[in-house]
Amino acid sequence: MLRVDPAAGIAFAVDGATAVAGCFNAAWLAVHRLSAGRGERRAAALTLLLINAGAATQAVFAQTLYSVHRFGLPDAAVFSAPVWLASRALLLLGTLLLSLLILRSDAR
Repeated sequence: MLRVDPAAGIAFAVDGATAVAGCFNAAWLAVHRLSAGRGERRAAALTLLLINAGAATQAVFAQTLYSVHRFGLPDAAVFSAPVWLASRALLLLGTLLLSLLILRSDAR
């Protein structure tokens, strides 16, 4: 059985907590904020939803990379371009939408 050193265990736990919190936040925003308020509030809620979902996805992806490496599993699928891109797509969309909201706000 492989032993996990404390630092690796903490890093894995941090990724797990990030994934859980990001999923909770995204779900809460989807249920409570996307249908409420004006268009600007919905756009802000969607932005936060995407950023939280993206952070959760990245945390799961980091855990997957660590686990694949740690247990000596085949890693070709994890490092393929489509998987790599998909793991980052939500975070990209969220940050781009935030940039658009900032630019729109500055234009006023």
